[in-house]
Amino acid sequence: MKKNLAKLLPLLLLSVSLVACGGSKAEDKGTGASTEKAQEQNASSDGENKTEANASGQKDSFTYIIDGDPGNTLNPLTADDRYTLMTCHAAYAPAYHIYGDGTVDYILAESMTASEDGLTLTMKLKPDLKWSDGEALTADDIVFTYDTINSLSKNLYIGDQPIKVEKQDDLSVLFKLPSVSASAMEMLSDEVSIIPKHIFEGKENTDVSLLEDKVVGAGPYVLEEYKTGEYLKFKANPNYAKGKPYIDTLIYRVIDKGDTATLAMQNGEAEAMVLSPDMIEPYLENDAFTLYNYSEGRVPYIRLNTASDNMQDKTFRSGIFHALNREEIMKAAYGDPDYYHLGYSFLPYDNQFYTEDVEKWDQDLEKAKEEVKNGPKKLTLLYPANTPILEREALAIQAECKAVGVDVELASLADAAYYKATKDLENKDYDIFLGGYVMGSDPDTFSILFSTEKDNNMNYHNAEIDKLFREGNSTLDLEKRKEIYNKVQRLVTEEAIYYPLGTNLRTLVTKKDVDPEEAQLVPIYTFGDLSKLKFK
Repeated sequence: MKKNLAKLLPLLLLSVSLVACGGSKAEDKGTGASTEKAQEQNASSDGENKTEANASGQKDSFTYIIDGDPGNTLNPLTADDRYTLMTCHAAYAPAYHIYGDGTVDYILAESMTASEDGLTLTMKLKPDLKWSDGEALTADDIVFTYDTINSLSKNLYIGDQPIKVEKQDDLSVLFKLPSVSASAMEMLSDEVSIIPKHIFEGKENTDVSLLEDKVVGAGPYVLEEYKTGEYLKFKANPNYAKGKPYIDTLIYRVIDKGDTATLAMQNGEAEAMVLSPDMIEPYLENDAFTLYNYSEGRVPYIRLNTASDNMQDKTFRSGIFHALNREEIMKAAYGDPDYYHLGYSFLPYDNQFYTEDVEKWDQDLEKAKEEVKNGPKKLTLLYPANTPILEREALAIQAECKAVGVDVELASLADAAYYKATKDLENKDYDIFLGGYVMGSDPDTFSILFSTEKDNNMNYHNAEIDKLFREGNSTLDLEKRKEIYNKVQRLVTEEAIYYPLGTNLRTLVTKKDVDPEEAQLVPIYTFGDLSKLKFK
């Protein structure tokens, strides 16, 4: 980067179908952004904003300022916003994690092997695993978790058939695929937080009240205390499969005001926080802090709501897109091009399957005016409340549409209402949604956005797109897959429903004595292996 950031980390794509939105404020799971509003706090109880030290004087507490609250209810199987996922990442564990470079980090499992025909994957668990309450963790818990997920959604389906899960013995689980799947290994990794059968069996759902329930997981930390809008306090889990974490106490402190968060960080009340571009300046050339700038593979986008009566005509939708200027919108949102990269596909620009051989919808005001002249003159655009980056995007879009004779009214909702609106594929109240997502490295993980055989979060209804996603996942031939996904990318853009903006970068600031190298910086969670986060 041009600015003096200490490190530029490589892209580490998370091997899950997750979501992230707003450079520092909002996340989603392929369905738009979600934000978590939290009250501004200067909490002083329980050490939530001061560093703890152990008897030898070594720091034994790590406080991370976050600008959103996960909310009082946690569901490890349906979590899809950044702060709920961060909470799950601390308290629960997947069987294994796949880093962006293909490295497999085995956590509860010690291996995952495929049969010669590629139709069966065998998971071997590590021996003597325990839940945080001391109960044994066995293959029964693995089967229970995956079976529960298959009862909730089709995201672990291949085509129209689920992956069948069978216990072989207490330490072995078989995953039987209905057909060969190039993305199966990734689908079964961090997509799934393993949950305890002895806690959830018989319950109506897998919701956990953070205010009332004891959170039992197999993650590196155990939730000790939660105060709504203030903080989440975790203690190291001595039963963690990879060993007790280096740091005993982990605190996620909620501060939703950027200036208040900056003051707390500079006053030594926290060890880390994520910065939006307009917050970085005080940390440049400051020896007390280290800056890390890295890509999450996040794709910010504009979605035209095909359920809206105003968006039924493709020519009109095309006119809206021809009114837009991708570079102006990203510049309005992120300021300096150092913090974003323009892109034209639903895949991040540095994904190996990415192509720019698509309809780019370059701005053409005269064409836009002609295409929108017979359409509606007033539209409503929805984005999450209290998200400055998305608000700036919205204002830029509003101005560009006005230039071709279409007035765009801006609307914002708090996270719960926003989620409800964007996930309701029959909602006609809004014409345009702003969002962003972080998915996996395999292009099939993006199928939940556009395929009617998955969640279809972008509300597409194109049989050819469904067919191509199915074909792309059913072959292991890399060149054939590239050819297929090139076609998918072209078809998706041609529908004039989805307008990708590119990829934005994420900036983390830490105190100079924090050592994240072994933990590794990753999308969504920030720290890939919390147990390896330490001080220098």
